[in-house]
Amino acid sequence: MNQAAKSSFKSISQRMFKIAIPIAISGIITQIQMLIDTAFLGRYSIAMVDGSLLTGSDILSAVGNVFFPYIVSLSFIWSITTGTVILVSQRVGANEPEKARRFAETSIKFNTLLSLVVLGFWFLFAEKIFVFLGVREPILGLSLKYIRLMSLELVYLGAAVTIGAVFQGAGFTRPEMITGIIRSLLNMLLDYLLIFGHFGFPEMGIAGAGLATALSGVVSFILLLVIFFTHKDLPFRPQVRSVLRAPIKEYGTVLKVGLPVGVEDVLWNSGNLVLAYFLNLINQEAVGIYRLVYQIEITPIFFYIGLARAVTTLVGNRTGARNIPEARRVGLIGTLYTAGFCLLFTSLFVVFPQHILRLFTTDTLFIQQAIPLLGITAFTLIPRSINIISGHGIRGYGDTIWMLATQIFGIVFIISLSYTLMFTVDLKMIGLFIAIFTDEMIRGVINTVRFYRGETSIFHKGITAEPAVDAV
Repeated sequence: MNQAAKSSFKSISQRMFKIAIPIAISGIITQIQMLIDTAFLGRYSIAMVDGSLLTGSDILSAVGNVFFPYIVSLSFIWSITTGTVILVSQRVGANEPEKARRFAETSIKFNTLLSLVVLGFWFLFAEKIFVFLGVREPILGLSLKYIRLMSLELVYLGAAVTIGAVFQGAGFTRPEMITGIIRSLLNMLLDYLLIFGHFGFPEMGIAGAGLATALSGVVSFILLLVIFFTHKDLPFRPQVRSVLRAPIKEYGTVLKVGLPVGVEDVLWNSGNLVLAYFLNLINQEAVGIYRLVYQIEITPIFFYIGLARAVTTLVGNRTGARNIPEARRVGLIGTLYTAGFCLLFTSLFVVFPQHILRLFTTDTLFIQQAIPLLGITAFTLIPRSINIISGHGIRGYGDTIWMLATQIFGIVFIISLSYTLMFTVDLKMIGLFIAIFTDEMIRGVINTVRFYRGETSIFHKGITAEPAVDAV
């Protein structure tokens, strides 16, 4: 490696970790909070009126049935803000702060309205969705209690995730870390108080977990608002009045870039709904097992998602500056760091599966069924991480249509293969995890090749009028 290459590697690495570390810390704390939440609920039991007892496994099944459909709606909101990240980062890279400000203010206003529409959807159709997915009493009643309180976070979620996207696009992620840590710590405290009813608080069980999520989010959102409108290092100065008056015209550009990402994530999570339906065909406990393994499986992502999001921002900056070779270099460096993280977690999942699972449940049968699934998951981590880094780099170019196209392929592929392996070959849950591994391998190769070509795909031409995007 010559001196110039070493200097470039060092410079990109420093900038990447400056963006990535706060995101990673926030994500890790959030994941710890979610795992503790899972552990609390897994150890809680409810005595029913008829004298029967709902155990922690039943409650985890209720949470699992809520988690996958609810995350579909949340992912749509989160993913649309990727358009904000891309446009803000490219405008900053092109030294056009006023355009970046307009995209930011418009996104905040209309993503907030979108979030409120999603809230109304859940209040009206929650029961119908769960019944459609095959959820039955008493799990159905628990699921409804959980979603009705947790979904209150949608009042402020659209604005919160958009402000986080603006900060990320501008290269400042410390505010997300600060507010994320406060939210997670408060959530853990409220979980302890409201699930079990400690220190005079009402014992609310699964409903307490939902309320804890909503209340902790309110506090962190208020803090995030204060930081956003008083932050001195942003390349532009946002104003409340400008947000309220933002015209819908600018939002059209945000949607052109962000909507494909939103549709992509909805498709991915909708695929999980179909997989949850397949699991319910086996038995209701299968959803709880899958949700537990999934929760453990995504833990490593929180260690490297900061790197992935940093790749989006830095590739976006270099795209705005019309420097595609440097954008490719950003992706390569991000991939090298991410692979190292995943090797560590692969080793842990293979060597200590039983010990890891015992942190969340004492149900011996539950653990025995989950062990082989966690083993397959261990070998899915590296191809998944490469797929994620390459995908974030492609989005940094501004090409969100390509990722949508590969996701459509992935959904058709994984549903078809899962059904075949689970029921035709009769591998049941193991077949599902083999299908997930195969899908990540194939799409990881496809997206990596696409990113390093560094060219505008035929799908992407004309997606936005922004000249920096066309420069890809």
